[in-house]
Amino acid sequence: MILFFRRVFPAFIGALLLALCFSPAPAEARAEKPFRQSGIASWYGSWHHGKVTANGEAYDMFAMTAAHKTIPLGTLVKVTRKDIGKSLVVRINDRGPYKRRRIIDLSYAAADSLGMKRKGVTRVAIEVVGDKTGRLLSDKHEFFVRLKDEEPSGKAIQRQIARLTRLGMSDAASLLHVRKGVMALGPFRTFDAAQSALIRVATTHPGANIMLAEKGSMKPAVNAVASK
Repeated sequence: MILFFRRVFPAFIGALLLALCFSPAPAEARAEKPFRQSGIASWYGSWHHGKVTANGEAYDMFAMTAAHKTIPLGTLVKVTRKDIGKSLVVRINDRGPYKRRRIIDLSYAAADSLGMKRKGVTRVAIEVVGDKTGRLLSDKHEFFVRLKDEEPSGKAIQRQIARLTRLGMSDAASLLHVRKGVMALGPFRTFDAAQSALIRVATTHPGANIMLAEKGSMKPAVNAVASK
């Protein structure tokens, strides 16, 4: 028995040490994957406008915000409508929805931008893209304010720049971008800066929203104008 113990015990210890060396790291030590979820999105509008949200600020139906049951308040979330692939970015500032199978409650502006205002609900995929301080998780992205899904002629771009200038955007020529059928303003370093720009153009550009793009992927429209 003693001889057997002397032979087996060292081998057992060696195997144990090997397992410890190559075992997966504890869950808290591994990098967390971005939160993703799919389900039904709904929206809430004028009947809540001005009321206090879960984070203490007044609900603004014209801002890009949303309610979620568990995502930390202040977090930035990309919402993609599954049937058409259109996406936008919202900031979580409230709690809800509490109806079965609904995963997110969008502001009026966000719902309007996704074309779901009349229907009321639609299937979406959501993904966390920024932490609760509003900082993007990836340094490869930047914010834009999406104005239209079209790639207009040089004259149309010039008219758009004049229109934005009348709204007080003296830097419209450098902010306006046209790329792959999308007209947008940017880039903006923070969500709040993009939100401020969105509010300035909301009255003349219904359906405008906040989008993410790869850095350097949006070409300045002013170059297109200059080449005409």
